[in-house]
Amino acid sequence: MPVTGLSRFQLIKGNAAVNTPHIFKTITRAVVCTSAALALLGSGGLAHAQVAVGKAKFLGNIISGYTPGNFSTYWNQVSPENAGKWGSVEPVRDQMNWGQLDMAYNYARSNGFTFKQHTFVWGAQEPGWIGGLSPWQQASKVENFIRQYCQRYPQTQFIDVVNEPLHQPASYREALGGAGSTGWDWIVWSFQKARQYCPNTKLLINEYGLVGNDNELNRYKGIINILKARGLIDGVGIQSHYFSLDDVPNALIAQSLDSLAQTGLPIYVSELDMTGDDGTQLARYQQKFPIFWTHPAVAGITLWGYIEGQTWAANTHLVRRDGSERPALTWLKNYVRGSTPGVQAGNPGFQASNPGVQAGQGGTGNKTIVVRARGTSGYERVTLRVGGRVVHTWTLGKNMTDYTFTTSLSGGSVVEFTNDAPGRDVQVNYLSVNGNVRPAWLQTYNTGVYQNGRCGGGSGRSEWLHCNGAIGFGDL
Repeated sequence: MPVTGLSRFQLIKGNAAVNTPHIFKTITRAVVCTSAALALLGSGGLAHAQVAVGKAKFLGNIISGYTPGNFSTYWNQVSPENAGKWGSVEPVRDQMNWGQLDMAYNYARSNGFTFKQHTFVWGAQEPGWIGGLSPWQQASKVENFIRQYCQRYPQTQFIDVVNEPLHQPASYREALGGAGSTGWDWIVWSFQKARQYCPNTKLLINEYGLVGNDNELNRYKGIINILKARGLIDGVGIQSHYFSLDDVPNALIAQSLDSLAQTGLPIYVSELDMTGDDGTQLARYQQKFPIFWTHPAVAGITLWGYIEGQTWAANTHLVRRDGSERPALTWLKNYVRGSTPGVQAGNPGFQASNPGVQAGQGGTGNKTIVVRARGTSGYERVTLRVGGRVVHTWTLGKNMTDYTFTTSLSGGSVVEFTNDAPGRDVQVNYLSVNGNVRPAWLQTYNTGVYQNGRCGGGSGRSEWLHCNGAIGFGDL
């Protein structure tokens, strides 16, 4: 970065004394932002036209073994199918195999795609040697896997920390605390370690068998609320394989999403696929995919394979061996590209593609506002403004916490960082209105994130406020 860029930053920081670590962090941010922007350009100098490009929600898929040449034609988010599972990374004790995970992660980074790690703690595809260790050794090896992952892949945006806790819990869970006082201490331990080593990554839990099953949904929500109370979780995963979708009434799918949304956390639809011959699969996508895509709490969707002969279940593919598209994929492209999940409200704090709210939502009644945020030093202050009026000011703790306020005001909503100083930054996870979640990283109005050499110098789309400034979350 040129010296003039640093001078501008020092002025913004109030002519404070030079703070070398802070400046180094600033340089790194600028380099990362610039690199990511450049990476969006392909070798021919033009960005690939992914299906969900420019949309507020990502539409992704898996990479397994190799990167398909047409991946960037369709998808803008990457998950490793198997390469991120502990049994794949460390099949032999103390011999780490990062090769395929490197490939998937680096591909996502070089193309500017969101990367979601799958998974840390799961009762399937565990290392075969783990059962022969003492409980202390088991916990130490799990922590070592998490630590090494986070050191190697620090720009990971999402992690499925625990996968299938209800149906396939880890065999070594007693070594992580077992049920303990919460009933789920082993899950709490796993998220604590993930938060410790990957502090800037959004941490998710993931499960199947939830659609239309109130008992399982309530157990799952119980785990989520335990984690949320401790500031350990940032989003909720719901697996959506064909056996949970193909012949399930649409109303049950919507009801299950509504139930999960009650947690106040964004929902990430994972492992989505649907079976059938061309006509049947097309009809299923047409009927069921919009339920997920238009739901206000859903922030992203990951499909689980798309190439014939390379999906885990027969007839779930969307592209044939010869490269031609099945009708469901042709429809999916047109539907997503033509969708507008949100309405432009005409004020700079509202973004048209915000999935959590539409213009005018909220009305004139009381609204419960939750700002989920943290500071890096514990001294940061943020102010919630609605319609330009100060509603409330909080001093943030260092752990991600829900700050709640009820108001009858209407108008544009912003969360403003007001007392910047060296060593102080704010991370805002989301703002929710009566349970409708608006993730900060989806908002385009952010005057406090340091991008392209200056505060507010980029497209927004960040949880971070590095300088005094605000994130706009749309109309109330």
